[in-house]
Amino acid sequence: SSLVRRRSIAWPHGQRAMSNREQKLTTTLGKKLKQPQLREKRSRRARGLRALNLPTTETGSLKTAENGSLSDDGHIRGKLEAVGLIEPLEPLVIDLTSLDKHVADFIQRVGANRKPGTVAVWKHVQAELAKFMPKGILLADVTKGHAKQFHETLKARGLASLTVVKHVRISKQFLEDAVEWEKIPVNPFAKIKLSASIPRNNVEVPRETIDRLMPHCDPTWQTIVALSRFDGLRCPSETLSLRWPDIDWEQSRMNVPEPKVEHHEGRGVRVVPIFPELMPYLQAAWDLAPEGAEYVVDKPAYRMAANTGEGWKNANLRTQFLKKLSKAGITPWGRLFHSMRASRQTELERAFPLHVVCSWLGNSPKVANRSYLLTTETDFEKAIGERGTESGTVNRRDNEKSGTFCGTVGSRTEPQEQEESTLNYRENVTFPCESQVKSTDGEGFEPTVAFRLLRFSRPVH
Repeated sequence: SSLVRRRSIAWPHGQRAMSNREQKLTTTLGKKLKQPQLREKRSRRARGLRALNLPTTETGSLKTAENGSLSDDGHIRGKLEAVGLIEPLEPLVIDLTSLDKHVADFIQRVGANRKPGTVAVWKHVQAELAKFMPKGILLADVTKGHAKQFHETLKARGLASLTVVKHVRISKQFLEDAVEWEKIPVNPFAKIKLSASIPRNNVEVPRETIDRLMPHCDPTWQTIVALSRFDGLRCPSETLSLRWPDIDWEQSRMNVPEPKVEHHEGRGVRVVPIFPELMPYLQAAWDLAPEGAEYVVDKPAYRMAANTGEGWKNANLRTQFLKKLSKAGITPWGRLFHSMRASRQTELERAFPLHVVCSWLGNSPKVANRSYLLTTETDFEKAIGERGTESGTVNRRDNEKSGTFCGTVGSRTEPQEQEESTLNYRENVTFPCESQVKSTDGEGFEPTVAFRLLRFSRPVH
C-alpha cells in the first residue's frame, strides 16, 4: 500500500487542474513482498497509520501528538516527513546543568543586589545541599523525594525549627529560579510543608534586672545596654553605627542608622525619640567622650569585629555581656539583645499606637505581633490583682450571670457622656438595675426589652 498526497494547481479562470497536471507525491511503506505474512504486517502498519487520526495543519500536513507516536518507527517517520505528510519533530534538548552549578549561578546573579549577610546564608545552604545530594546530580534529576529527605535530615540533626524552615525556604528559592528559567518543569520543594507557627524565643527583661546590672557595667556597656533596652536599637548594627551628629539634643530625638534594611526603598535611617530612661546614660556617655569622638559607642575594635565583609555579626559582644551578667549574679536570658528590644516594644505598645511604635523600632506590625510583643508578669498581675477587683470586674461577672447588670454594653468603665449616648442610640432597649426590677405576678427578673414594631411587608387590607 502507499500514501498519496496531491497538490492542486490553481488556474486563472477558476478551472480545476486536470489530473495529469496534478503534482502527485507517493511514498510506500515497504517494498513489495510475496510472503503473505509480510503483506499482512504491511497492512496492519497502514491501518495503524489511519487509526492515528492525526490533525492537519493549515498547509495540509499531518501533525503528531506530543508524545511522538510515530517516533517508534524512525523509518516510517522519515518517509512521511519527506513528502510533507507529518511535521518533523523538534530535537529534544536536555539540560545538563548540575544542581551545584545552578545554585552558584543564582548566587552570583541575584546576590549582587543583596546584603552580604544574605549571600553568606545562601552559600551556607548551598554547602548543605551539596553535602546531602548525590555528587554532581543534574538539576533535572532532583526529585520530590530528595527534597523531602533533605527536610527530614535537617530535622533529625536537631537544628532549631527556624533554621530548618529557613534552609528549606532558601532551597525552594533556588529551584524556583530554575523553573522560571525553564530548566525544570516543576519545583521539587514546592510541596514541602513547613511549620507556619514561629516560636516566640524572646523573653521579658524587667527593668529591675537592668537596674541590678548597670552598676557592674563600665560606661561603654551601660550605653550599649541602655540603647538596646530603653530605645530598642538593634545590637550590634545600630548601636555601633550611631554617631554623635545623629543626636538632636534640643528636640530629644535621634536619627538611627539601619544597616539591616538600608537596601529597601525608603529605609536606612529612622527617627527615634530619646526616652527619659535613656537620657541619663546618653548624657554620661557624651560627658566622657573624648574630643572629636564620632561614634556614641567609642569602641573601634567592636566595629571592626562586628562589621565584617559578610555583614554585621555579634562578634564578641555576647561573650562579654554574659560576663557582666555573671558578675551581677543574674541568670542569662534567651536571646540577650533581641529580648531587650522586644521588652521595650512591649512596654511602648501599652502607651502608643502600634504603627507609631513600629516606626520607632523599625519593624512592621506583622513582625511585631509575631515575634516581639510579649506577655509579661505585669499582664498577669493586672488580670488577677487588686486592680481587677477595684474596677468591678468580679461584680460585673456576677451581675451578668444573675441578669441584674446595671450599665451599658461596652467597656466596664464607660464615661457618663458615652453612656448617655449609648442609651439614646438604643432608645428602645432597657437595662434595669437590681433596684429597678419589680417582682410582680407574671414578671420575672429578666431585663425588660421593648421592641419597635417594624413593617417588613405591605399591610393586608
